[in-house]
Amino acid sequence: MKLINLPRSALIWLLVAITSVYIPLQMQLPAWLSLVFIIVVGWRWMIHLGRWSYPSSFAKVFVVVLAIVAVIASAEGRFHLESAASFILVASLLKVLEIKNQRDGYTVIFLGLFLLAVTFLFEQGILTAIYSLVVVWVLLAALVGLHQTHVSGQHARQNIKQAGKTSGQVLLLSLPIMLILFFLFPRLGPLWSLNLQSGKARTGLSEYMSPGDIAELSNSDELVFRVEFSGDMPTPDKWYWRGLVLDSYHEVGGVSRWSQSGIFDQIDWYPSRRARQESSAEYDYTIIQEASDNKWLFGLRGVAAMEVGIGIKGNDLIVSKTELNQRKEYKVRSWPEMNIAKQGLRPFVRQQSLQVSKVGNPKTRQLVQQIVQQSTIDQSTDEQRMEAMLHYFNQQNFSYTLKPNQMRNNDIDKFLFENRAGFCAHYSSSFVFIMRLMGIPARVVAGYQGGELNPDSGHITVRQYDAHAWVEVWLENQGWVSVDPTAQVAPNRISLGLRQALAEGEEFLAGNNFSLIKLSHLAWLNGFRFQLDQLNYYWHQRVLNFNKNRQGSLLKEWFGNGFLKKSLYALATLFCLLFFSMASMLLWRKPVARATLLGRTLVSFDKKIRRHQMQRKESEGLGDYSERLQLHFPQHALSIKRLFDQLQNFYFAKPMGRQFDAKAADEKQLAKNLLKMARKLSTLPAAKTALADDVGKTD
Repeated sequence: MKLINLPRSALIWLLVAITSVYIPLQMQLPAWLSLVFIIVVGWRWMIHLGRWSYPSSFAKVFVVVLAIVAVIASAEGRFHLESAASFILVASLLKVLEIKNQRDGYTVIFLGLFLLAVTFLFEQGILTAIYSLVVVWVLLAALVGLHQTHVSGQHARQNIKQAGKTSGQVLLLSLPIMLILFFLFPRLGPLWSLNLQSGKARTGLSEYMSPGDIAELSNSDELVFRVEFSGDMPTPDKWYWRGLVLDSYHEVGGVSRWSQSGIFDQIDWYPSRRARQESSAEYDYTIIQEASDNKWLFGLRGVAAMEVGIGIKGNDLIVSKTELNQRKEYKVRSWPEMNIAKQGLRPFVRQQSLQVSKVGNPKTRQLVQQIVQQSTIDQSTDEQRMEAMLHYFNQQNFSYTLKPNQMRNNDIDKFLFENRAGFCAHYSSSFVFIMRLMGIPARVVAGYQGGELNPDSGHITVRQYDAHAWVEVWLENQGWVSVDPTAQVAPNRISLGLRQALAEGEEFLAGNNFSLIKLSHLAWLNGFRFQLDQLNYYWHQRVLNFNKNRQGSLLKEWFGNGFLKKSLYALATLFCLLFFSMASMLLWRKPVARATLLGRTLVSFDKKIRRHQMQRKESEGLGDYSERLQLHFPQHALSIKRLFDQLQNFYFAKPMGRQFDAKAADEKQLAKNLLKMARKLSTLPAAKTALADDVGKTD
């Protein structure tokens, strides 16, 4: 295979392309890859300038081995998405270092396209999609640049512009085809829907909760899920998105810890679902939940599964059959005011909901004893005892903070009687502990409270800083009742959300100063943030979630039943017709080469001297033709020789740095001189050439 040297313009496009592909991946991969990128690109540019040489074979082997060791070390011996992407990226960067010819350029471009697809495994937002189109344009420009081998290097700047222009034209022409295929081509699962395990730790709720754990999520504005109601929407104070029910209590190092007991592991899968609750308001909504690597889903109280692959647990939670390794959209129905377990609790559920340590936190136990004694005298009910404890939180000097002091050894005592400052997990944990000491079944519920309503699209966006913990208490003839002790201390946290509740402090998103949410006090920036959130929501809903069912429904709505099948047959027929038509044209039609200016001039030259019978023979070269003309026209022999020597030099001499424009000018001048000679020879009388003809025959 003949290797074609790499044009200067192509190298520049290739370096820009690999940089464009690298930038979004670096946000997901180990930081040491940035050093590899800088070294490789810098080294290759110095080679381009002629200051450094290509690495030796030994250096290549050493660098490859070192890179493999680095990838394995950063992955800690585990194979996952990030480790695989890191290895491919390193291999691509090392290939950039040894680009020498056109074939190497092809390899880098193909690797760049593959890495661009890998980017969508990490992020599929609309900004990523727009950025990917720019990267495709750059990669196509590099591909065009690889074929600009006929132009001198002194016009590299013009070549770069031309490659970018051609790439843009190709991309624009391909957009209609892309849209047609998007709507009509059979929908296959996208690359990011594959069950690829990521080694990156997910931010979010944990199966275990200790006081202070949820406060750590206040520093993250990472998206958790988006919600859109199909009809009526409950008021914001009802936006309690349940994810976990923590009913098992134990102490670790003197600190209270809550977890799931496992008594509700039995799941009732769809289509089995709750019956319609006539006496309670009903809400239908759709949730688009981000990947969490867990099976739990989110929904309001009184939840019901509405589609295959989703089930209901006995503690009023919905779960997925598989872990959420990628974004998931699902439909939910809820009756937030419904009575749950109103008829009573099964013995093992009651026992689990009253389980608490027998020792520790003596001051709290003394407080409970006082409340119980007073309620016995007053003949108070469990509900009145619960209200008494809520009144205690409201009347005492408690405060709400994201940075509570660390409390160990009798942590509930220290929170209630010493620090009296904490986050939602402190209030819910201590409240459930007290309820259980009173003999009232209670449990902690962890999830998210509130969310941000987009005024334009009407959807709700819930982020990590909306994480919250509250309480469910079982009361006679009422069942499980939701109670939020935090509302007694910080009512703004429930009615306005965490961001507004802490607007005047520095605790919210501490250390995340570049978040657009933290800068939402700027009206123009906040408006831009809402618009971007709306675009991303529509992108996820209408593009990323455009599956086979939605495609069929949309085409049926537009064109009627059976259109998809008919359109596929039509596309296949059209493709076959185009293929056979083009194949027939290529097989039966002889290629017609476009004559050059000099070629057309030589034809005219032959016509003008035809009266002398001196046309150029079909197999005759320019040198032989020149000699024959010199013999027949001796009086112009010197001019003929000089003219045909220039012609041979033009056709067969090496460029030697000749400019394309200069060569075109030479061609025009030669054509002009050739026509001038033809006119001069055509005016000579035929008799004057007879002697020359005889001499030619004698020779």
